[in-house]
Amino acid sequence: MKNKTKLKEIIKKNTVSAESVFDDFNAKQKKIVDAEIKYYDVLVSLKDQRKRIGFSQKQLAEKANLPRTTITKIESGSYNPTINTLMSIAYALNKKLEVRFG
Repeated sequence: MKNKTKLKEIIKKNTVSAESVFDDFNAKQKKIVDAEIKYYDVLVSLKDQRKRIGFSQKQLAEKANLPRTTITKIESGSYNPTINTLMSIAYALNKKLEVRFG
């Protein structure tokens, strides 16, 4: 119990909030971070939709006519899919893909 309390104190002393780090960024850096957050949100949404429907990665890949490894890489963020790939996935999930500029 004593070690746990001590560990919490050490973590608290050596931890900074994401907001405090973000405040030190210039406009260009903030724009890059915002873009990464939006990209991550798309990945999370894709994975959530797949799971909500009850598809495995393999089932989604088969329905979208893609290799399973492509789905795995997209969901992990290690592959940047083309719009055509995203359209195939959206169709397989019975969803529409919307791209907005603005």
